[in-house]
Amino acid sequence: MFEYLYSKIRISRQRKLISLQYKDKKAIVPLLWTEHCVECAAPMCYSTCPRYQKRKDGDCVRIVGGITPCLTSKGIGAKIEFRTWAKIESQFNIRPLSGVKYAHIYNNINSIGRFLWITAAFTPFNRVKRLIYKGWFSYRQRYINRAIKNCKAAEHLQLNINIENQALPTKFLVDIKTADKLLFREEVKAAVGHSCHQLAIPPFETSGELAYINLHPANAEEHCSLNLVDLELVERDIKQGKKIKCIIWDLDNTLWDGVLIEDKEVYVREDFINLIKHLDACGIVSSIASKNTEEQVRHKLEELGILDYFVFSKINWEPKSLNIKRIIRQMNINPDTIVFVDDNPFERLEVSQQEPRLTCIDPAELLDFVKCDRFNMVVTEDSRNRRETYKMLENLKKEEENWEGNIDDFLISCKIKVEIFHPSDELIPRCFELLQRTNQLNSSGRRLTLDEVTEIIHNKNFDAFALKSSDRFGDYGIVGFLIVDKSQEQFVISDFVISCRVANKKIEPTVINQLANKYGGNILFNYKKTTKNGPMYKVIEELRMESVEQEGELIKFSCKYNESFPPIVQLTEKL
Repeated sequence: MFEYLYSKIRISRQRKLISLQYKDKKAIVPLLWTEHCVECAAPMCYSTCPRYQKRKDGDCVRIVGGITPCLTSKGIGAKIEFRTWAKIESQFNIRPLSGVKYAHIYNNINSIGRFLWITAAFTPFNRVKRLIYKGWFSYRQRYINRAIKNCKAAEHLQLNINIENQALPTKFLVDIKTADKLLFREEVKAAVGHSCHQLAIPPFETSGELAYINLHPANAEEHCSLNLVDLELVERDIKQGKKIKCIIWDLDNTLWDGVLIEDKEVYVREDFINLIKHLDACGIVSSIASKNTEEQVRHKLEELGILDYFVFSKINWEPKSLNIKRIIRQMNINPDTIVFVDDNPFERLEVSQQEPRLTCIDPAELLDFVKCDRFNMVVTEDSRNRRETYKMLENLKKEEENWEGNIDDFLISCKIKVEIFHPSDELIPRCFELLQRTNQLNSSGRRLTLDEVTEIIHNKNFDAFALKSSDRFGDYGIVGFLIVDKSQEQFVISDFVISCRVANKKIEPTVINQLANKYGGNILFNYKKTTKNGPMYKVIEELRMESVEQEGELIKFSCKYNESFPPIVQLTEKL
């Protein structure tokens, strides 16, 4: 909810519009967004800061004309013109209300505040004015705190930011802070036009210490304007989101009942064992993050016949968030494709605060959760063998960590081989799966349908290629898919996706460089930046591509064949 007190503009039927806007919302956290300064040292700065401009209540004007209500496609939003050093801020909490109750509080705060401001305007005594202003400042937050006092804290939160920007592209920061500590920060890009952002927010419990959430330009000196269609902290629906690639398991009182280090006999959850095997057959692998003795755990898992079902396991006494960060880095997958299962709310909170995009879940909720669409996978031969390819990657990573020489020398020692060929009809589901699952190494970010992939592969205006990779650790199967558009004046790699399992092995630049050679010494390459595909841009930099054209967010780069590109990967064409 936005504080509109300092704006002279009013919207007719505002109460009704707000009630309609939020009536169907199930769980929304009440935040009261007000104007503040990123360098605030009130009230001392009022007499020393050259940027100080007196507001009605004596505080400083940071938002020109105040946070101003405006009509949007969703109802009532806010027009905000940031002066230098300006931010909007709210006291942070993690207890949601129903949309109906939220709208009721929103309307009451606006109405009571407006009444008190009019009263203050007609009061001739400055002392009374100050009492009204400061009293209202204190009351409004107490009112919200009373409303949420008995509400259950949300485990999964998401900040929805819906922006209309008619000026220049601008970067904003979302911060969560206490008086002396930065808890969270993420950057948001407000492109020209309409943009939507969904940030996973950690459920911080600050033990009575106040925390605040802020939104402000990344460049504090910038003077900029935008319209916020909404800026809402809601309970995140964990059944909606990216497809799951990995489940990380706690063990004690999760995979089995009991604590292994204390109990000689623990009772294994057969339903979870069956689930691990079922998901493994669908291409969803399992890992472990457990505070335990590794030798004892491995002996128990071997006894149960499931030791080989886990990859990149971390069994030690370090914080689970630290171990999970290591698993994410070694597997090279995004946190929003991972589920962490742990019976202990403390452990889930500790992990959530470090990796807010990761889904943390209680074992009691898991069997229902796995029925959601995030586990609905296209099952291919490569899916069934995914665990084995991660096992090979795990062995490679262990050897890489112990390698003391040049990384290129290490890659050469791995004897990496790649075959590039036209996919048969039997491989179309695998090519489609790669387009759907791949985020980091996805040049265009497009999610083509199965029918679209099939049509392109059979269309003479396109060359479609599959990539198969192996090294001395084993065969990784089909790891990449790309499309060359031949319908334009100059041939274009319109889509290029490659599995994160073979990332950072020089495969991507080797293939693109070879295609540049194949198509006359120069080929165009489509790239559209997303929140995930930064690693693909590193390939563009490595090949020293040059930007030649931009249409919206899609950039065409020119890639010239480099004859001296290091022959680290043995590339074979089977065309």
